[in-house]
Amino acid sequence: MSYLIQWDNEEKTVVFQQYIGNPVKDDLYDLAEESALMLKNVSHTVHIIIDERITKVNLTSVDIKHLEKHVPTNQGASVTVVMEKSLAYKKYIQDIGKKLGPNAFKQPYHVTTIEEARHLLQRQFGVNYP
Repeated sequence: MSYLIQWDNEEKTVVFQQYIGNPVKDDLYDLAEESALMLKNVSHTVHIIIDERITKVNLTSVDIKHLEKHVPTNQGASVTVVMEKSLAYKKYIQDIGKKLGPNAFKQPYHVTTIEEARHLLQRQFGVNYP
């Protein structure tokens, strides 16, 4: 397992996902399924922060369709934290993702720090952090 997943705040309105080590495709799929289970345990909207700064996660159309199958109805925005040099690539994948996985890519955002991700969720969606 090359990832970490946990609630990011006490209200359980944000799930924090972080790739560590050298993730493989099974890690992507396992992370999506584990995240979906967490979201299904609460009834309110849950946003996701995905930290991809130490690795480049390349998504294929098969991967996008797999992610689409596991999107719970209460999933909110998805904020991906990437290195600045990866922003253009992520925006390109976002455009493809919206066509192949409209639910998985319905509210994507890209930032370069975890703090920026949290601030975005506070500002845009009223998420509370202690």
